[in-house]
Amino acid sequence: MKIKSIYIDGLHNAVNKTYNFGDVNYIYGNNGIGKSTILQAIQLALLGYIPGTAKNSKEALLRHSPKGKIEVTISLTDTENDSDIIVNRRITTKTTEVNIIPSEVCISDIIKDIELPIFNFNEFVGQTANKLKEYFIKNILPTSDGALNWKEILTEAISDCNFTDKDVIIKYGLDLVSDVEGGALDQVIAANTKFKDDQSFNKTELQRLQHTIESLIFYGDYTGTTNLDELNTQILSLGALRDQVIKYDSAMAARKSLDDEETKLKQRFEQLGGNAAYLKEVENTIAADAKIRELEALINAANVEISELQLKEKSNNSVINGGGLCPYTKSSCQTITDKIASLQAENAITSSHIAELKAKLTGYNNDLYNAKSTKEKSAAVATESQYILTRLSSLSESKKDLPAKPNTEMTAFEIDQKIAALTQDKEKLQANIQYNATIDNLTKMKYDLELKNEALAKWVKKTDTNGLQTTLMETPFKDLADTLTNLIQAMYDDSSIKAHFNISTKANSFSFGLIRNEIYIPYDLLSSGEKCLYTLALMICITNADKSPLKLLLCDDMFDHLDSKAIESTFYTLMAYNKATEKHIQFIFAGVKECENAKDILITV
Repeated sequence: MKIKSIYIDGLHNAVNKTYNFGDVNYIYGNNGIGKSTILQAIQLALLGYIPGTAKNSKEALLRHSPKGKIEVTISLTDTENDSDIIVNRRITTKTTEVNIIPSEVCISDIIKDIELPIFNFNEFVGQTANKLKEYFIKNILPTSDGALNWKEILTEAISDCNFTDKDVIIKYGLDLVSDVEGGALDQVIAANTKFKDDQSFNKTELQRLQHTIESLIFYGDYTGTTNLDELNTQILSLGALRDQVIKYDSAMAARKSLDDEETKLKQRFEQLGGNAAYLKEVENTIAADAKIRELEALINAANVEISELQLKEKSNNSVINGGGLCPYTKSSCQTITDKIASLQAENAITSSHIAELKAKLTGYNNDLYNAKSTKEKSAAVATESQYILTRLSSLSESKKDLPAKPNTEMTAFEIDQKIAALTQDKEKLQANIQYNATIDNLTKMKYDLELKNEALAKWVKKTDTNGLQTTLMETPFKDLADTLTNLIQAMYDDSSIKAHFNISTKANSFSFGLIRNEIYIPYDLLSSGEKCLYTLALMICITNADKSPLKLLLCDDMFDHLDSKAIESTFYTLMAYNKATEKHIQFIFAGVKECENAKDILITV
């Protein structure tokens, strides 16, 4: 698959521009003319963003557009299916549109691994030696073949470890790698990942076990009984005794209250005169009650007699008041006159009798008042005395129900202190029992995990980038160096230089560069021109290794450090390379350096 053309509108200063491409292309022009814009337009069309700007950020993209809208259309030729694919992207402040023709084409299937870390080659080569070696092994070099004897590999890795039972450890390792598949390198990489994962898991388990062990408490100063049931029995017995003491103390407090009340009642009873006075007041109450009834009868009789006499007197007065006249004839009557005199005499006797009765009545009422007062006073004393006698009897009965005194001289507080001390002993004993029950098992588990991690550390080192992976990849690295050597010699037109990879198993020793005059020069010490061609050759190898059907190299300002002869030689080498290999790579370069002998591939901006 190759790029046929790119249409640009609104990206930087490009307005309605279309550029066509061949296999090898060199975009030439002065600074600021728009060379990099063409490369960015290709990246935007394929990736949906421009490397160096934020992904999925419309605002970041529109900063590259003075018009506030961008449109790019890339046309691709599918050489295998002899068909064209068009990808159109429109970005405005409001919308982002992507249209692909044919519609069933998936852009991710086209680009695949095209987003390699070579957008910034200096950043790529600036990684640590181990990271660079790992990248080459996993992404560029072909998988090595060959069967692996895992038992032999694992056994050899822990040969210097002092394990009591190595067979158990080896079985553990073989179980971890039992399901690794693929070629030898794939198996080693997969095993390395498994070893690291288990190592990480075991470290977490070790931390958990250590925290559990540290959380256990052992009281070395505890010297009490080791019988937990005995302690529980003592605590329960003391608890029951404390309840008895509290109940007895409460009863005694209640007893004191009863005694105080009894004393006060007896004192009051004595004040009232005691039993003799109480009986006398009862007799006085009875006598006064009889006297009251007698006086009330006399008063009633006197009142009746007075009423009868007053009625008789009134009847006589009607005749007397008539002046001796006959009520019928209204004339003086001697008989009536005589009767008036008799009635007047009778009235005088009646009035005198009424006066005597009223005098007696006054005396009766006075006696009645005195009798009632006597009854009231005597009844009050008798009632209070009776209440006191009844309450004293009740108090005497209440004091019979007091509980027996507990068989101890300790107070409830002292018993509680003893219970607290025994409870503390119980907690210490329980902690010691738990510690003894779990510490041996936890220690064994911790020891087993430490043994496994010791073995895992050896196996991780054995299978990592600087271990077995390097050993297995010696031939692929040599083949890659040969490919680089052929490219670089052709570009330099110099057969005396060779590409070289330093793949020692020593940590962080990996590097790559050139051998000139039998002297190895690492990449970072190459001249700028040498770096330029070495980078291009290495990028060709990286591009060939990716899975994208679009083999594409975009390089900006790469040739500014080369002279015209080196540029011409490079272009011829690239064209010859495409003819000699099945994996054709499309090269699109941009630069300010004029190249007279590259007119056939020039794209002038």
